Amino acid sequence: MAAVGIVYRSQAVPGAGRPLPAEGAAALLAALEAPEGGQRLMIPLDARGIGLLGDGGAPAQRPYAALLGCADARVPAELILGEGPNDLFVVRVAGKVLGQDVLGSLRYATNRLPLRAAVVPGHGGCGAVAAVVDLFQRPAGLVALATDHALRGLLDRLPLVVQPRPGCW
Repeated sequence: MAAVGIVYRSQAVPGAGRPLPAEGAAALLAALEAPEGGQRLMIPLDARGIGLLGDGGAPAQRPYAALLGCADARVPAELILGEGPNDLFVVRVAGKVLGQDVLGSLRYATNRLPLRAAVVPGHGGCGAVAAVVDLFQRPAGLVALATDHALRGLLDRLPLVVQPRPGCW
């Protein structure tokens, strides 16, 4: 596996960070571009946009894309996509389960932020999906989770996407 060095550099001049993509197609391409192996990725940051300059108040949010990602610690959305603070509105939840909190967060983003794209990346080896597959194969494991309402609330939504292929069981 090739290494990628990522450097975030604050610009001394406010507004000197990367411009927002002008439209949805450009935003989607920007969100999906990944650095090639062995490359050093330099991400300019607008000092005002991350709160280093200005009147001391919180900077305005100006993400160009909303991203629904998995909470898996091995999948840090901004680093994988080469983005910096204030570029993406990221909602992370194990298995990318669409509960009310997740939907509310995404609705907030689409109604109040200058978004130009929505991204739902996938990844392999998802622990939440693996847990549901285990429960699907061994339903007796549900008994141990009967009183863990928070975990059940997450896992109960995933069986809709976990279906056996003919001949697998």
